[in-house]
Amino acid sequence: MRSPSARLSWLLALLAALGGQRVHAQTEAGATPDKPRIEVVLEGAPEYLQPGLRAALSAERQKASPYLDDLLADHLAVRAEDEALEALQASGFYHAEASAEARPSDTGWTMTLKVTPGPITLIRKVSVELAGPGRQDAVLAARMRHFPLVPHGPLVHNPYEAFKDHWLKLARERGFLDARFTRHEIVVDPEANTADATLVMESGEPYRFGATTFSQDGEMRFDAALIEGYKPWQGGQPYRLPALLDLHRALSDTGYFALVDVNPTPNPITHTVDVAVRLAARPRTLYSFGLGIGTDTGPRGSIEIERRYLNARGDRLFGRLRGSRIDAEAEAEYRRPWLTPLATSWLDAGGNPRTDDLGAAVIHSRERVEDVETETLKLRASANDVRGAWRRQAALTYLVENYRIEGEPEERGQMLLPGLKLGYRPPRDERGGGWKLDLETRGALGGLLSDTSLLQARMDAGWILPMRERDQLLLRGSLAGSMAEDFDKAPVSLRFFAGGDLSVRGYGYKSLGPVNDEGKVVGGRHLVVISAEYDWMFANPWGMALFVDSGNAFDERPEMKTGAGIGLRWRSPVGLAGLDLAHGFDNPDDDFRIHFTLGAEL
Repeated sequence: MRSPSARLSWLLALLAALGGQRVHAQTEAGATPDKPRIEVVLEGAPEYLQPGLRAALSAERQKASPYLDDLLADHLAVRAEDEALEALQASGFYHAEASAEARPSDTGWTMTLKVTPGPITLIRKVSVELAGPGRQDAVLAARMRHFPLVPHGPLVHNPYEAFKDHWLKLARERGFLDARFTRHEIVVDPEANTADATLVMESGEPYRFGATTFSQDGEMRFDAALIEGYKPWQGGQPYRLPALLDLHRALSDTGYFALVDVNPTPNPITHTVDVAVRLAARPRTLYSFGLGIGTDTGPRGSIEIERRYLNARGDRLFGRLRGSRIDAEAEAEYRRPWLTPLATSWLDAGGNPRTDDLGAAVIHSRERVEDVETETLKLRASANDVRGAWRRQAALTYLVENYRIEGEPEERGQMLLPGLKLGYRPPRDERGGGWKLDLETRGALGGLLSDTSLLQARMDAGWILPMRERDQLLLRGSLAGSMAEDFDKAPVSLRFFAGGDLSVRGYGYKSLGPVNDEGKVVGGRHLVVISAEYDWMFANPWGMALFVDSGNAFDERPEMKTGAGIGLRWRSPVGLAGLDLAHGFDNPDDDFRIHFTLGAEL
């Protein structure tokens, strides 16, 4: 009587001899062999051709197939020869040779693919032509200069096909909806090992925008003047596909609509495109809540109520409550889209409901920082617009403030402040580098609802400079100054302070500035702050930072206070989060301070 293990060995040998098939068995109790795989070895192919060859092989796509056996492995080897030749021809090798063989191995099979590319086919002649009215379109015509095949250069098919797709797509985006290729061929002469490339596009007639209609559903039907203000074209203008995408994005960004559906209908007889836009209003009211923590403010929270629309003209109402350990604020703001532009020989403002609005706000706030306590009421009217990368605001603010500095009696001040703000935000470059600039000026005339005459100006700037692959150098600075008839009568909220998370780290929030006879910080006429920070993103999105800040608020000459430290960085979905440990070199009270920030890097 044979033992069970002997019978198993005899049976495996018999099956292998009769069927020529590989049998995988469990040879030890509890041991499971690896699934068989097919490995591809390339021989004779230059390194730059290997990724394309592997991508063309069925063997690469089925290397771990559960159906692999000797028959399938042999079939994949036969197919590999044709697939390799086709891939080599796409790269310009029309005299290539290929052979493949699959052999059993310890892990399954090894398929060896041997290729001989031979000489590459060179371009002899190139003819690229744009026919029809499209020749007058500078953007479409300029694309011809980017044709990837050039005389005496190699014949490579993939860039040629990609160019065709992109050029045709561009033509249709530019309003040539009937554009087509009347000739597109590459003629290869195998004996001469050369090729001629011919590509001819017939643009067809350009299309123009026809009628645009808006249909609205929901509890509000907005005025036509408001909705039309978001449309970036007029009837009869050249049709552009990006303009449709721009309209969709603009209407979605308003917050008015839950549904935005933009449907173009080309008319091949009139060569116009009618656009039907379907809109459905959102619920009228939005509630939002927020919780956070900051080293300057401690725990903080907020409640916001937004009435997305009050009427058919699109007016909005915002209500906000914010509070923290050191301050509290209540604000109500009314905004109206600025539909009628103000155009003169020297000023062009308003007229774009996407970015321009008129506002009125009431703001009541309390704050206690160090030894200064303030209670402020502001009434503000403003006009806001955007022109290119510039953001502009003209405002008139009436401010009433009760303030008390420890050791001094409580005082009350009022100011009527007209002011202007300019912000410049150019686009970031491809590596994320960029810069910003903010300018502000405001003033008051003593006796005109103001306790003293005052003129102030402020400039804030920031730069992000990409360094190495992922690192960056952040530079920022602030410069501000005041001219006043009697600066002691200026409310505390109009004075300048330094120190804190976004100022000179290593010092407390608003802890730097001129002091009174009691040694209490009372704020200064002028301000200067500069900062440099290097972010080392060692494991993106995580990184470390080294920084140094310097600055102060002052009346006559600045006494610069400097802090430096290290920090942890995380690129979160809502901006760069930072946790910093900073040392103020002129701070006699604290050796180190912890600072936390979250938001935009500039």
